[in-house]
Amino acid sequence: MKEKLLKNIGIKILSVVISVVLWLVVVNIDDPVKTVQFSDVPVQIVNSSELTSRGMVYEVLDDTNFITVSISGRRSIIEDISKENITATADMLDITSMSTISIKVAANKYANELNSIKSDTENLKLSVENAKKIQCSVSVDVIGTLAPGYSLGELTSNLNQISVEGPESIISEITSAKVELDVSDASANLNTSLPIKLYDSEGSLINSSRISLSVNNLNVSQEILPVKEIPITYSCTGTPADGYSFTGEIRADISTIKVAARKTLLDRLDSISIPAEAVNIDGASGIVSQQINLKDYLPTGVEPADRNFDGMVNVTVSVQKETFNMFMFDSGNVKVIGVPAGLKAEVVVDGTNLKEGENMLRVYGLPSVLEEFDADNVSVIVNLNDYMSANNLSTVTPGIYDVEPSFGFPDGAHLKDKFEIRIKISKI
Repeated sequence: MKEKLLKNIGIKILSVVISVVLWLVVVNIDDPVKTVQFSDVPVQIVNSSELTSRGMVYEVLDDTNFITVSISGRRSIIEDISKENITATADMLDITSMSTISIKVAANKYANELNSIKSDTENLKLSVENAKKIQCSVSVDVIGTLAPGYSLGELTSNLNQISVEGPESIISEITSAKVELDVSDASANLNTSLPIKLYDSEGSLINSSRISLSVNNLNVSQEILPVKEIPITYSCTGTPADGYSFTGEIRADISTIKVAARKTLLDRLDSISIPAEAVNIDGASGIVSQQINLKDYLPTGVEPADRNFDGMVNVTVSVQKETFNMFMFDSGNVKVIGVPAGLKAEVVVDGTNLKEGENMLRVYGLPSVLEEFDADNVSVIVNLNDYMSANNLSTVTPGIYDVEPSFGFPDGAHLKDKFEIRIKISKI
C-alpha cells in the first residue's frame, strides 16, 4: 500500500500544484480583484461634546471632513458596495495637541471579505478655540423714500435684544445687530419679518456659519402716515416796561409746518395756535427773543413729518419806545351819552378836571400809531352806560360823578395819566 502511495510521488505533487494554479486562474478569470474609489465621503465626528462641554468650539480645516476612500476586493463584492456602505469617523476623544484626529474608515458590508480599505486623508484637521456668548441690541435701519405726501409713524418690533454665540475670535468683532426695512414708495402700513445681520465696528457685515443667533428674524411693524401742511399762529402776553409798547409784530423761524397723523386727525386740524403764555414780554424795553418747543403744542397723535426736526422754534417779539403827540379839544365839544330817562347830565368845568375852552392832553403811542392819529377826527365822549357797567350800577342818581371819557384813539394810542371829566346828574 505504501509503495502504491509513494509510486510516482513527483508526478502527483505536480498534479496538485497544477490543479491549484488552474483553479486560481479560473477564479481570477471569472471573479478578478478590483479596486474602486469613493470621493466626498463625509467624516462623522463623534463625541463632539468632549469640546463643547468645556466651552470650546471647533472648525474643520482644509476640507478634511470629506475624504476619498479606496477599497479592494473581488469584483463580485466590490460591485455590490456603494458609497453609502462606507463610513468614516473621527473620535473627538482622540484629539491630539496639534488639534488633529485620526480618521477611521470601514465598510458596513463585506467588511471581512475586502482585501483593503484606506483613505487618502489620514487625519481630520481642526481649529479649536473658546466659545463666547453675548447679548446684542437689535436696531432697525429704515431705507428708501416714501410715496409723496406720506411720513414715517411709529415703528415697533417683537424684540430689541438677541443672544449671539460662536467662536470668541468672531464674536469679539460684533458691535451691532441690525435689520433693514425698505419703505420705498410705501403709502400704507408695513408688517414684515426681516433677517438679522451682524456688523463690526467699521460697519462691515459679519457672515459666518459658525455663529448662532437666538432669533434669526425680527418682526417689524412700520406705521405710514399721511402728511398735511398747516399754518402756525403766534401771540404773546405781558406788559412792556413803562414808556414801551408791543408793536404787534411777532416773527418766528417757521410760519407753517408739515405734520403727520392719521387721516381722521388731519381732517380736523387746520392750524396750530401757540398760546400767548408761551411768550412773555413783561418789562420788555426792546426786542424779545424766546425759544419754544412746537411739539408741546401739537395735538396728541400729531407729529412733525420731518423726524429730524426737534421742535425748537425761535420767536421774536418787537417792543419799541413810545412817543407822544399833543391833543387839544374844547370843553364845549364834550358829549354825554347814556343818560337814564328822567335825568339830565351837565359837564362841569371846574378848572381842575376840565378847563373852560381849550384843554391839552399828551397822547402816547408808537411812532407808527401816532402817524395815523388825526385830532380832527377824535371825539370826547362820556358814556354813562359804560360807567354804570364798570361800577356794577343799574342806574345813576342825581349827584356829581367823575367819569373817564373815551376819545376814539387809534389802537395803541393812549393817555398815560388818568383823565376824568366831572358830570353833574340832576332830575329833569
